[in-house]
Amino acid sequence: MRSTFARLMLPTVVLSSAALTMTACSSSGSASSTAGGTPATQPTATSAGAATPGTPATGGTSTGGSSTGGTSTGGASGAGGGASKPAPTTTTTHPAQPVTQGGATPACSSAQLSAVLTNSGVGAGQFYADLVFTNTSATTCTLTGYPGVSYVTANGVQSGNPAARSAGNPLTVVTLKPHGTATAQLHDSNGISGYSPAQCDLTAADGLRVYPPGETAALFVPWKTQHCAGLSITPLNIAPVTKS
Repeated sequence: MRSTFARLMLPTVVLSSAALTMTACSSSGSASSTAGGTPATQPTATSAGAATPGTPATGGTSTGGSSTGGTSTGGASGAGGGASKPAPTTTTTHPAQPVTQGGATPACSSAQLSAVLTNSGVGAGQFYADLVFTNTSATTCTLTGYPGVSYVTANGVQSGNPAARSAGNPLTVVTLKPHGTATAQLHDSNGISGYSPAQCDLTAADGLRVYPPGETAALFVPWKTQHCAGLSITPLNIAPVTKS
């Protein structure tokens, strides 16, 4: 009877020991799992790829420096994030405007003038007359200097040399209001005068071709006369214009 009980208890003890052993192993395994099996906090990657264990990125990290709220270190910052570039400055250069010269009275043109010979006189083989210019326009203008004068024949061809300029006469600016006049004194030999017939070459003329000072358009002054047309002499002379 005792042998039978002993035999029955032995397996029970063995089973209890095995159960205790398994419980201890299970507890040991659980402890190991708790002590070393808890996963560590996963690293948080920055925007540049660098891992900082357990530390979240703040606003992101841009290459070349950390950014906070989207503002890059080392660059221009804008309020609330994002780089702001200043507006370009445009400079406009205006070409200089031409300067208008004011106050100067224009020179008289041939179209504004008429010409006539007056106050002619003869003495001691010499001939004198006044060549008078009249402003026939409604605009004030000026004359300065010497007119150009020459004789012309019936067909308008120049006869003899043009008038020489009389020396020793100062030049003045003559202002001609509408209907105003200016005078230039004309001087010529009276006929052959002191020249030989060959030198003089006495020739008939129909008048004078007159160029106002500074002009290239001529006026015609009728005057039928005879004059020395020899090309070796210049008996005709003209003075500059003066106020009449």
